[in-house]
Amino acid sequence: MKIILIDLLWIAIAAAGAYGGIRIWRSPRFKDAREVIWSRRRVRIAFYVILAYLFVGFLSRIQIPGNDVRTPDLVDLIFFSTPVERTYSAPLADQVTGIRIVPAEAEMNRVKGIHLLGTDINGNDLLKQVLKGAGTALTLALGTSAVALPLGVLLGILAGWFGGVVDDLIQWLMSTVASIPWLLFVIAFLMVFGRGMLWICLAIGLTSWVGTSRMIRGETLKQKSLDYATAARAAGISTAGILIRHILPNVRYLIIIDFTLSASAVILAETVLTFIGIGVEPGTASWGIMLVEAEKELMRSPPIWWVFAGSAFVGIFPLVLSLNVFGDALRDALDPRTASMKK
Repeated sequence: MKIILIDLLWIAIAAAGAYGGIRIWRSPRFKDAREVIWSRRRVRIAFYVILAYLFVGFLSRIQIPGNDVRTPDLVDLIFFSTPVERTYSAPLADQVTGIRIVPAEAEMNRVKGIHLLGTDINGNDLLKQVLKGAGTALTLALGTSAVALPLGVLLGILAGWFGGVVDDLIQWLMSTVASIPWLLFVIAFLMVFGRGMLWICLAIGLTSWVGTSRMIRGETLKQKSLDYATAARAAGISTAGILIRHILPNVRYLIIIDFTLSASAVILAETVLTFIGIGVEPGTASWGIMLVEAEKELMRSPPIWWVFAGSAFVGIFPLVLSLNVFGDALRDALDPRTASMKK
């Protein structure tokens, strides 16, 4: 029952994200930005890469109910026919490196498929682990944004709109949080509460909202001085109504840009935390854990290089690069300051 509820939650998140993305993409306000983004080939490629990772990450979050101790997901189902080796297998190899196997086993491997990225010391397919790591990256990106974005947007709008004592208090809070090294805060937080995904999202989210809040505050100050805000106040519209129906939609482009660019930072942060031993728990599919294992394998003679290559150049690098390219394009297209400079 718990597995079904989690699956339904992920399906609801995916459906809401798809619906919201399509609405924003088709909105008249996004028309000019859509034309600018779609006219660049590298941005289109980055967009498709991000969609592919999102799809794979979604598949790795949907679990299949059963009686097994280890609950499989849809990625496990895709790799069901891929053979499990005894130990290392090089990329594109159909037998275990350095171990002689009988022809019948070799024929079975050819029938069932080969390992495109090779296998690790336990004989697990690296491509499968890379794809399952996308689910962890997706969870962390969404979870951290669910903490940081609402907090940053709320405090930024309140500081920019009310000013005075409210602005001073929020600015003091921003300065205090920004003065704490995020790595030390995250380490202390995880040492107290544990290394679960929830705590990692909370720890990173509580340290990454300051930049968002400052951007939203500056834009709110600008929107507050425009004629439509003055007219809304003169018409007797409540403060909450002005902030929700007018200010929030006009700072939406900053939220979209910040979410896209911060997602890559969260993925890299998780990799760093796991690499130094305080990230996700052992046994979790993670690119950071793969890098930790790759460090040991590179020291072997001859070095086992494909574990590092799979995690870094198939898992982390394409997604982070695509997020940065697409985020920069969104900023160029949606930010009025950069758009006006290019005209």
